[in-house]
Amino acid sequence: MRRRWKATLITLLVLAAAGWWGAPWLVPLPDALSKPTPASTLYLARDGTPLRHLLNEDGTRSAPPVKFAEIPATLVHAFLAAEDKRFFSHGGVDLIAIGRAAWDNARSGRIVSGASTIHQQLIKNTAPRSSGRTLGVKVIEALQARRLAMSWDREEVFAAYANRISFGNLMNGAATAASGYFHKPLNDLTPAECALLAAVPQSPVRLNPFRKLEAVLPRQRRILDKMRELGWLDDEQHRVAVSQNIVLQRFSGGFEAPHAIEMLRGDSTAPIIRTTIDIALQQQVETIVAQRLEALKGRHVTHGAVVVIENATGAVLALAGSRDFFAKNGGQLNGAWAPHSPGSAMKPFTYLIAFERGATPASIVADLPIEFATTSGTYKPENYSLRSYGPMTFRHALGNSLNISAVRVLDSIGGAETLLPRLRELELTTLNEDASHYGLGLTIGNASVRLIELANAYACLARLGRFKPWTLRADAPTSEERRLLGENESWLIADILSDNQAREMEFGSHSVLRLPFKCAVKTGTSSTFRDNWTLGYTPEFTVGVWVGNFDNTPMQDVSGVTGAGPIFRDVMLHLHEKHPASWFARPAAIKHVRIDPRTGKRLTPLTPPARVSREELFADDNFPPVAQASDYDARGRAILPREYADWVQSSANWLGDLVTTAETDARPTLRITNPIPGTVVILDPDIRNNGNRLLLQATGSTQPRWSCKTLELRTEDTHTFAILKPGRHEIELRDEASGLSARTFVIVQEE
Repeated sequence: MRRRWKATLITLLVLAAAGWWGAPWLVPLPDALSKPTPASTLYLARDGTPLRHLLNEDGTRSAPPVKFAEIPATLVHAFLAAEDKRFFSHGGVDLIAIGRAAWDNARSGRIVSGASTIHQQLIKNTAPRSSGRTLGVKVIEALQARRLAMSWDREEVFAAYANRISFGNLMNGAATAASGYFHKPLNDLTPAECALLAAVPQSPVRLNPFRKLEAVLPRQRRILDKMRELGWLDDEQHRVAVSQNIVLQRFSGGFEAPHAIEMLRGDSTAPIIRTTIDIALQQQVETIVAQRLEALKGRHVTHGAVVVIENATGAVLALAGSRDFFAKNGGQLNGAWAPHSPGSAMKPFTYLIAFERGATPASIVADLPIEFATTSGTYKPENYSLRSYGPMTFRHALGNSLNISAVRVLDSIGGAETLLPRLRELELTTLNEDASHYGLGLTIGNASVRLIELANAYACLARLGRFKPWTLRADAPTSEERRLLGENESWLIADILSDNQAREMEFGSHSVLRLPFKCAVKTGTSSTFRDNWTLGYTPEFTVGVWVGNFDNTPMQDVSGVTGAGPIFRDVMLHLHEKHPASWFARPAAIKHVRIDPRTGKRLTPLTPPARVSREELFADDNFPPVAQASDYDARGRAILPREYADWVQSSANWLGDLVTTAETDARPTLRITNPIPGTVVILDPDIRNNGNRLLLQATGSTQPRWSCKTLELRTEDTHTFAILKPGRHEIELRDEASGLSARTFVIVQEE
C-alpha cells in the first residue's frame, strides 16, 4: 500500500513537473508579443513639448514604448501592489494567489477575488480571444504565461505590460496615461498619482477618473496602504500621498501648430518626430494673427498665414496656416502652402539680377507710361497710385515699389527668361510654365507662389545670397549652403529694403514698416486686393505674412501695409524682444559716393554744384559717370532726355523746377502714343475696375481735345481716360492751338 502511494506521489510529481516546466513549451506565445509595441506618432516642439499625438488605426493613443529603467520605481511598486505583489518571485502563474482566490470565492459563494499575474494580463491583452473567458482559454493563457516567464526576464515583461495596458479614454501605456491624466512625464508623477494610474486598468470604464474621480479614489487608497505594508512607502510618504489632492489635467494628444503637423504627416514612420517649432513663438504668432484679422473683419478679410524662419539653420520656428484651424470658412486650408499671387514681393530679385549685371542703386529708370507688345495684345503696367514718377533711382523705385519701373528693369535685363530660372533655383516650385507664359508681369507677381517658399527665398537674401532649404524637422540632415545670389548685391538689396527714406514717397515717414531697428521689408498686393503680403528679415530671422481669403474673393482696399504689414511688425518685434536685432556688416567692396538722384551721376569737388544730392552705395568700384556742366541748365535744373517732356509738364512732376528737358528746334508733330493703332485690350475682372480705364496720351499737343463716338471719355486733372466696353472704337485727338489732328483705334474684348 505504501509502495502504491509512493508511486502515485512520484507520478503526480512527475506530471506536475512536466505540466509546470514542459507543457508551456507546447503552447506558442502570441505573435503580437514578438512585434514592436504599437506607438502612435508623437510630434514634439524643438524643446520637447508635445505638439500633437496621433491616434493608432484602432483609435487609441500610445506613447513611444519605455524601457523598464525609464519607469520610476514608485510606479512599478504601485502596479505590483495593485496587481501582482509576488511578480519577481512567482513563475508567471501565482499558485499562492490562486489558492487564496479559490478559498475566498468558495467562502463567498461568488467570485470576489482574482489571481491573474502581470504575465497573464500581458498575454490576455496581446491575444484577445473571440471565444470568451472559458476554462480552456484560461488554461492556455496560464501555460503561455509560464512560457513567457521562462523566456523573458521580469523587467522585459513588466515594461511590455506597462507599455500595452489600457488606461481607458483611448490611452494605452503608462507613459500615455501619465500625459493624458496629469499632463506629466512618468518621472514627474507623485506616489499618489502613481497609485491612481495603477488603480485604473482593473476597470477603465468603471474607474474612469474623468467621469467620476471619487469612484477610483478608494482603490487608489488601498494601493497606497499596500505599498506601505510592503515597505515601498514609509509612514511620512504614505501620509503625504493619502492627503494629496488629485488634480487631473486632461491632455488628449495636443493640437498645437496644426498646419505644420499636417505638412509633416506621412513624412516618417518614426514614433517620435521632433520638429523645429518654437511652441511659445507659435502660440504668440497665432494670437497676433487672430487679433489683427479681427480688426479687419469689416473689410472682408478672413484668413492670414505666417512663416518664421531661423536664417542660420533654415528651421521653421513658427507656421500659422490660417486664422483658426477649426474655422468653418476654410480654416484647415494652409495659407503657408497654398499658392497665391505675391504682387510686388517678387521685385527684389529683379533688381538684384540687374545689380549683378552692372546696374547700381543710383541707376536711373524712366518711370513713365509704356506699352509692351505681347502675343496676346499689349501689356501696359501701372503703378499702384496710377501715377508715374519720372526719373527714379533703382533705390527709390524698389523702395517705393513702383510697378512701371520694375517692369522696365526686368525688360532691360532680358525679361522673364532671365528672372524665371533664378526663381526656380530659389526653389519656388509652383513656377511650372515657360517664361513666355508669365512675361514681364513676373516681376510684379502674376505667378502664384507659396508663402513658405518665398519666405525662404528672402532668407537666402538674409544670408547674403547663400541658399539653404527650409525644414520643419529638427532631425533633418544638415544640408550644405550653396551660393545662388551675389553677396554684395544681396547686401545692397538689404540696404534698400531697410531704407525708410527710400520708401517714404509711397509709404510715408512712419508706416508700420518702420521698426525700431534695422529690418529689410517688402510688401506685395495682388490685383483687386485678393492677396497681400509682407516679407522681411534681419540677420537672425525671416518673417513672411500673407493675408487674404481662401475663396479668392477680394478684400476691401486692404494692401500689404494695412493687412499683412501690422502682423509682420508684431511678429518681428516679438522675435527681437529676447534676441536683440543686429545688422549686416558692410562688405569691404561697398563704398559711399555722392550722387545727383535726378540723373544718377556722381558728384565730385570738380562738378558744378548740384541743387540735390545724396550719398549712395556702390560695389566693386562700379561708380556712375561724373556729372558734367552740360547736365544742367543755367538755373541748375537737371536736363532730362526728351522722353520726359510730357511728364515734366504734367501734374505728376514731383520734382517741379528741379528738372527740365532738352530743348530742340524741331517742331513736334501731333502723335497719339496711347493707345497705338490696333491695340487689343482684354477686360479682366482681376484688374481694378475690370481694367476698363484707358489713359489717352499724345505728344506735340499743348491744348488737346479728345473725342470718341462710341466710348465715354473722362478728364481727371490733366489726364483723359476712355471708359472701355467691348467692340472696335475710333478715338480722335485735335490740338486746339495748332489745329492738328490724329486718330487711332482700339479693340476691346471680354476675358
